[in-house]
Amino acid sequence: MESSWSIHYAVQRIVSFEVIAALVGLYVSFYLASKTYRISIYPYYVSPLRNLPGPKDGNFLMGQVIKDFTSGSPNEPFMTWMRKWPTVDFVRYLSFFNSDALLVISLAAQKEILGKHCYSFAKPTLYFKLAADIVGRGLGIAEGHEHRNQRKVLNVLFGLTNLKKYIPVFRRKAREVVQLFEEAIDQNDGYITLVPTFSKLTLDIMGVFALGIELNSLEASTVFEACYREMFEQPLSGQLLIAINAFFPIRWLPIKINRRFLRAKEVVRSQLRNIVKERIAEIREGKASASTRQSATDADDLLTFLVREKYLKEEDGPRWTEDDLLEQMITFTAAGHETTAISLVWATHALSIYHDVADRLRKEVQDLLATKPDPDYHDLQNLLYMEKFTKELFRFLSAAVIIPRTAIEDVTVLGVFIPKGTNVMVMPAMFHHNPTIWGDDCDEFNPDRWDHISEKIEDSYAFATFSQGPRMCIGRAMALLQFKAILVELVSRFEFGNVEGGNVEVLNPNLLLRPRSGLKVRVRKCN
Repeated sequence: MESSWSIHYAVQRIVSFEVIAALVGLYVSFYLASKTYRISIYPYYVSPLRNLPGPKDGNFLMGQVIKDFTSGSPNEPFMTWMRKWPTVDFVRYLSFFNSDALLVISLAAQKEILGKHCYSFAKPTLYFKLAADIVGRGLGIAEGHEHRNQRKVLNVLFGLTNLKKYIPVFRRKAREVVQLFEEAIDQNDGYITLVPTFSKLTLDIMGVFALGIELNSLEASTVFEACYREMFEQPLSGQLLIAINAFFPIRWLPIKINRRFLRAKEVVRSQLRNIVKERIAEIREGKASASTRQSATDADDLLTFLVREKYLKEEDGPRWTEDDLLEQMITFTAAGHETTAISLVWATHALSIYHDVADRLRKEVQDLLATKPDPDYHDLQNLLYMEKFTKELFRFLSAAVIIPRTAIEDVTVLGVFIPKGTNVMVMPAMFHHNPTIWGDDCDEFNPDRWDHISEKIEDSYAFATFSQGPRMCIGRAMALLQFKAILVELVSRFEFGNVEGGNVEVLNPNLLLRPRSGLKVRVRKCN
């Protein structure tokens, strides 16, 4: 009897094992067949986008990704494709694992993606994974209803009425850079590295505007600023780890570059959380923040405003948590300072190359300061050549490289059916350097082009640095205002000599057009 039972049990185990093995085999076969279909069949024979113009020389598995990562610029090979097909609406290419991606080429297509159909698209999950560690999960990451609600709250702080009050702060901080330039002339024969200098400047400005405190990065090296620099200035191996981590979590690996990045991230988050906690306690106790008084402005800083209006204020609807406040501070402190810093770097580089432009700008600024040593908002806006220079700089060398989107539903744009899940890339350089929009001299730096602009250029979507539509960068007005206020202080006092030539190596892959070397110039006082 026992022998019969043992045989029966053994047979059951064999049958069960065979069933499990068969099921596993079927699953593996189905998975491999599905992946083979998605990688080798769908992109070439089934995709509704397969007949659009685009490159056909991609890697059999990774599409154009390898070419993108090894091109030497985050704007390539996309610029090459735009120049090959400058009049189409979209260029189709294959991305990771031969997934469909579209590069937006025409102004009409950009309007549809960022304007008319803006809520049919969202930031890709990949972008979230790439950027969230550095820029947080605040307004820049929010989507849909959440984004609209956050923006409605934050618009008050980014309106001109409030921003005008910060002009003295912009100029005061710029004068600290003036001191650094003067020290460089005395101690280092005038040589200065621009990226860390301007990053400290704009970080200090965001310290006052967003946090209501003096970070004092320009006065002395701080752990806070050093950690931000560690996160933004990743070596090639660090950039590759960021890219790989977006697909396969590898931050847990106990390697040096991971440890340094995670430590820097933790220091930044910890210090910002402490600032948030202290501000909540101050306002609860009815105290005016001593740090806010140091900023020499009667304007509300972002953190104080949000604590009062969204954390403590009794109102209908959900109140923000401490974590919500923290994520917004991470977003605005990081994204709010780095893009403007990079724009100032490129502006100084341009002034070191185009001396006739620098001379005209300097004369206009010095003429203003001779009669108005403390220019206000209207004075800055009335600097006509400064306005042209600013527009041309942001056109010619847009700090922001990419405005990525993913279709969250099937949508048809200009007759092109875009399936749900398709990545769509809006890149400012594709419009700023398109000869069908800006003319045959689009690759020349010429502020005077703004004296005679065509109907196409008058279209706001032709100027894509800050994006367009309902999700346009909320900090656009602030970025332009502080850019001008800072340049007034620097251009009026210094001349800039080119050190690194016209072609500057940039970091790639990167979300910003950031010089690889930090970019040196030689400064000397004006005669």
